[in-house]
Amino acid sequence: MPRVSPWLNGPRISAGLLRGCFYYATVFGVATFRIGLHDDTSKLQASSRKVYKWLSILIRVLGSCFYGYSYGAWADQYTDWYLRLFFGLRLVGCLVCSVIILVLQVCYEKRILHLVNSFFGLFRRLRALTRTVEAGFGGRLELTLLMFKLLSLAFVFLAFQWQYSPWVLLTILCDLYTSIGTGMIMHFCFVGYLSIGVLYAELNRYVDHQLRAQLSSLQDQEEEDDIQQQPDVQAHANLDECLAIYEEIHQITCSFQQLFDLPLFLTLVQNLSAMAMVSYHAIMSKEYHFSLWGLVLKLLIDVLLLTLAVHGAVSGSRLVRRLSLENYTIGQSKSYHIKFEIFLGRLNHQQLRVCPLGMFEVSNELTLFFLSAMVTYLTFLVQYGIQTKQF
Repeated sequence: MPRVSPWLNGPRISAGLLRGCFYYATVFGVATFRIGLHDDTSKLQASSRKVYKWLSILIRVLGSCFYGYSYGAWADQYTDWYLRLFFGLRLVGCLVCSVIILVLQVCYEKRILHLVNSFFGLFRRLRALTRTVEAGFGGRLELTLLMFKLLSLAFVFLAFQWQYSPWVLLTILCDLYTSIGTGMIMHFCFVGYLSIGVLYAELNRYVDHQLRAQLSSLQDQEEEDDIQQQPDVQAHANLDECLAIYEEIHQITCSFQQLFDLPLFLTLVQNLSAMAMVSYHAIMSKEYHFSLWGLVLKLLIDVLLLTLAVHGAVSGSRLVRRLSLENYTIGQSKSYHIKFEIFLGRLNHQQLRVCPLGMFEVSNELTLFFLSAMVTYLTFLVQYGIQTKQF
C-alpha cells in the first residue's frame, strides 16, 4: 500500500488550519502579536509586535469612527423601522466590541501573551509526558470543527455586495474591518475552549491507559530491591506531572474566562439577536436570497461550533472524576497519599462551567433551546404573513 504523507494526517492539517486562522486574525488587526520559534530555545512562543499593534489600533479607531459617522448617510435608504433598529443595534454592538478589543490590546496584552505561551507550554509538557513525537493538534473531531470554522470565516466575503464607488467602497471596507473584528472574539473563544478540550482529552487518555498500568505495577515491586525500583520512581514522577498539568489547565481556564467572559457575552447576545432579526426581515419582506439566509446559517454555525468546543472542554474536565483516580495504586508513601487526597478534594471545587457574566450556561442544551425557540418564532412569522395576506 502506498504510504500516506505525514502532512495529510488530521492533527497536522488541524495545526495548519489553526495557523491560517491566526493569520486571518492578524490581517484584521485583532491578533497583534507574532507566533514563531524562539531564537534561544527553539520553542514555539508568542511575542509582542509594538509597531503593528499601534498601527492596528490606529486603523481600528479610524475605521470605527468612519463606520459610525457613515451610518446616518446610508441608513436613510431604509424606510422600515425594523431594519433601522437592526442596523442600529448592529452598529452599537460592533462599536462596543471594538472598544473591548482596543482595551484588550492596550491594557491586557501581557496577560494575553502569557496565556498563549502557557497553552504552548502545556502542550509541550503533555507531549513530553506522553512521549509524542509527531506534531499536530487534536484529532478528527477538532479537524471537522476547524474546517467548518474556516467555511464560516470565508462566508463573510461572500455576503458583502462590493461596489466600486470610492465612498461606498470605503464604507464597506470599514464595515468589514469592524464587523470581522467583532466576530473574532467568538472565534478566539472557540479556539481557546477547543484547546482546553484537547488538553483534557489527551491527558485523560494517558492517565486512563498508560499511567494506570504504571501505577498498577507498583504493588508487585514493593518487596524488590532498590535497584529494581526505577519504574517505581518514574511512575511517581509521571503521577506528579499529571497532577501538575491538571492544576495548570484549571488555572489557564480561569485566566481565559476572566479575560473573555464579557466579550463572549456581548458577541453571543449580538449573534442570537441578529439571527432572529434577519429571519424576521427575510420572511416578512419575502427576500429568500443567499446573503440573508446564508448569514443566518453562518451565525448559527458559529454558535454551534462554540457550544461544541465548550462541551468538549467541560466533558474533559468532568471525565477526570470518572477515571476513579482514588482507586489507583500509588505505593506506601504517605506524602503521595496526602497529595492525592488534596488533588481529589480540589476536583469538587474546580468544575468547569462556561457562564458569561453568570447569565446563562453555554452548552448544547442552550443551543437546542434557542433552536426550538427560533423554529417557533419562524413558524409564527410564516403564519402571520399568511394571515395578513389573506385579509
